[in-house]
Amino acid sequence: MGDACLVDGTPNTTLPTDDRGLAYGDGIFRTLRVESGAVVAWQAHMSRLAHDCDALELDRPDPRTLRADAARLFVDGGSGVLKIMITRGSGGRGYAPPDRGSRRIVSRHALPPHAGDTPAPLELERADLVLGEQPRLGGVKHLNRLEQVLARAECARRGLADAYLCTADGSIVATTMRNLLFRDETGRWLTPRLSRAGVAGATRARLMHALQIAGTPVIETEIGMDDMAGVHAVIACNSVGGVVAVTRMGDLQPRDSTSAAADCRRLIETDEKPVPLTGDSTGE
Repeated sequence: MGDACLVDGTPNTTLPTDDRGLAYGDGIFRTLRVESGAVVAWQAHMSRLAHDCDALELDRPDPRTLRADAARLFVDGGSGVLKIMITRGSGGRGYAPPDRGSRRIVSRHALPPHAGDTPAPLELERADLVLGEQPRLGGVKHLNRLEQVLARAECARRGLADAYLCTADGSIVATTMRNLLFRDETGRWLTPRLSRAGVAGATRARLMHALQIAGTPVIETEIGMDDMAGVHAVIACNSVGGVVAVTRMGDLQPRDSTSAAADCRRLIETDEKPVPLTGDSTGE
C-alpha cells in the first residue's frame, strides 16, 4: 500500500506535542476520493485548499508536492480516501502564531461504507446541536470541528445515519458531514449561504459549476424549514460519498430527490476528470 501517513514527506504517525493543529486546531484539511490510483476533483480541492489557507493566513503548500505525497501513498494504484492536513506547524504555548511556517500531513484511509457508487437515500432529522457563527471562518474547512464531532455522536445516540444542522435563528447550514442543495417547484436550485457557518465543500463547488453550465445556476441564500414548502428535491453531497438523495427532511418528503441526485451525479462526472497520481500528467 505504501506509507500510510507522511508528515512533511517523511513516513511518520506522530506529531510534535507543540504542533498548533493539535494545540488549537490551527490549520485546514481536505478529504479526497481516490479511485484506482486517480484522485477525484483534484483541481477543485486544490482551489478550496488555497482559499482556506489564505483565510487562516497559512503558507500554501505546492500542489505538486502534495501530489507526490499522494502518489507514494497510492503507489499500488488502489482506491481509498486521501486526507490532507495543513497546520501552522510547531509553536510555543499561547495563541499568538509564529511568523511563518506550516506542516503538511498526508494520509491514506479505506473508503467508508457509505461511499458506494449509488449511495442509499438519506432520511434527515434536525440535530439538537446548534452551530455557532463566525463570519471570518464561514465556509472554511478548518481543523476546529468539535461541532461536527458532537453532532456525529448525537447521530450515533439517536440511531441516525446523518442529521441536518442549523444556526440559532433556524437557518439550515448543512448535515453533519455533507452540503445540501434544494430544487424548488420552479426548477431553481438553492443552497445555504455559508458566510456565517459551515464548510464550502469541493463537491458543492463542482455541482454549482456544473449546474451553472447546464443553465440552472444555484442561488446561495438563507434557508429555513419555513422556506421548504415548495421544495421538490433535496440532495446532499461530499467528496467521499458523492451525491445522495434526501427522501425525507423532518416532515418534508421531497418527491423528486432520487431522480435529481442521479442527474447531478451525471453532471459532475464530466465536470473534472480524475487525475492519475502516477504518469506524465501534472494534475495542475
